[in-house]
This record gives sequence, C-alpha cells and structure tokens, in this order.
Amino acid sequence: MPRVTVALAVYNGAATLREALETVFAQTYPDYDVLVLDDGSTDDSVKIAEEFPVRLIKQPNAGLGAGRKRLTEEATGDYIAFIDHDDFWLPQKLELQMADIESGGFDLVHADGWYIYEDGREVPRDWSIPSISRAWDHILPSNRVIASSAVYRREAMLAAGNFVADTVRCSDWYGWMLLAPGNRFHHRPEKLVRYNVLSTSLANAGYRFHAAQLHILENHFVPKLPTLMADLAASEQRTYRKMIQQNIGIALSGMARHKRAAGEKKEARALALRALKASPTTPKVLTRSLSVLLT
Repeated sequence: MPRVTVALAVYNGAATLREALETVFAQTYPDYDVLVLDDGSTDDSVKIAEEFPVRLIKQPNAGLGAGRKRLTEEATGDYIAFIDHDDFWLPQKLELQMADIESGGFDLVHADGWYIYEDGREVPRDWSIPSISRAWDHILPSNRVIASSAVYRREAMLAAGNFVADTVRCSDWYGWMLLAPGNRFHHRPEKLVRYNVLSTSLANAGYRFHAAQLHILENHFVPKLPTLMADLAASEQRTYRKMIQQNIGIALSGMARHKRAAGEKKEARALALRALKASPTTPKVLTRSLSVLLT
C-alpha cells in the first residue's frame, strides 16, 4: 500500500488549523503521515499543531510557494496530499483517491468540492473532464485542480523541478504545469474537500492574484514552453499556447481594472493596452480593456 504524506503549510492559521487537522486524522485510508510546516506564524498555530501526532518543521515566513517546495522535499511518502490550514476533507478522501491511483497508475488525482464563503454561502465546484483528457486539459485554459484536493507522486514532482519559492499565489498551478508533461492526471467527479474562501485568503486577493498569474505565466511558464510541450503535436501546441495568451490577457485586464478603481489611470491604461496586445479577441479581455480605455 503506497504511503501518503499529508502536507500542510500554515501561516497564522490558528482559527481553522485544529479543524483542518481533525479532518486529516479522520481519514479512512490507513497509511499516511502528516507533515506541518509553520511559515513563521505569530499566533498559536504551532501550539495547535503540537496537539496532534505530526512532524512539525519551522521556517521564517517565506510564502506558500516556498512552503509547497519545502514540503515536497521533506515529505517521506510515495505520494503527497496538500491541505491548506483553512480547508477541510471528507473522511474517505484519501481512500478513494488512492484507489484511483492504484487502479489507474495516475501521477496526480484531484476532486471536486465546495467553495465556502464567510457569508455562509456554499458554492459547489464541479468539473467535467473526460477520462481521455491530457494532463494539460486539467490546468488549461484555467486551473481546475483544487490544491487541497490533489494527491500527486512525489518523485514525479521532484523530477519535474518542484515548486518555486517566488510564487506566493498560484503556486500550485505552476507545480501542476511542471508535472503535466509525460504524466497522467485524473479527475474524480466527487466532492471531497471544503475549500474556504476567506477575505484574507490568497485566492481572494484581487490585483495581487492577477499579478501573480501574470508573473507565473510570463516569468516561469512561457520560457519553459518549448521543453514542457515538446512531446505535443504542433496543432496541440498552438491550441495550448493560445490558452496561455488568453490567460495573460485576462490577468493584465484584471490588473488594469483594479488600477482604474484605485484612480491610477495611467497605469490602468498601460495594462489594458498590454492585455489587448496579448489576446485581442478574448471577450473578457476586450470588455475589461475597453472599459478602462474609454473611461
């Protein structure tokens, strides 16, 4: 039976960490260990983690990208399952996903879930990804892999290059991009995680989120494309490259909209023009950019 390291990076997560770890230790899959990385917390996160039988490592605050990178390096399991300190698992999550991995030989398995908002809304997050899909179809045109739902093969991620420290937001997306070439992804169409969307969460950070997307795409992903997509047919490469350009345009136009709202009109116009150059036919890019340029 393959061993799984459950990997959790926490920064000032005392409000939700105990509940997150309780859902980990309620798992029905028997062969796992738990690795917690404290990323320089100043609250009671360390004290709470020490209430559980975890291996605790600490570092000065370096951000989630650095945390995911170190967790992957420090893990001892054959597979790694991320869980963020404010997310919660259903009890059979690991058991069901490891059964998929063992029966199908997959390198990454992910699942659906609920997005839980602070106002009490619970929004189901479901994808329909055909079983014959390439790994790229799980992460383009957008990232469909909820980080806290993913289980991936540790050696495959290390061989691919691992996460990078300067991707605080969207750090998981970049890791899946590295892992996609030559590896098999599988989506389990079942809700196995409750993903909290907090006002303070990295996934809900407006301008900074779009800027992080742009940074990953332009500075990390696009330079590696010739290597990462070398095994694809020319027509497939063109299709995925177009999706990437669309994402660049969407990120830039989102940044432009936030700059306009902040009254920084010159910066907003410059970003809008870059967005139109990147992806002039994408409706969202066109609408956002023109709204900035014409007001």
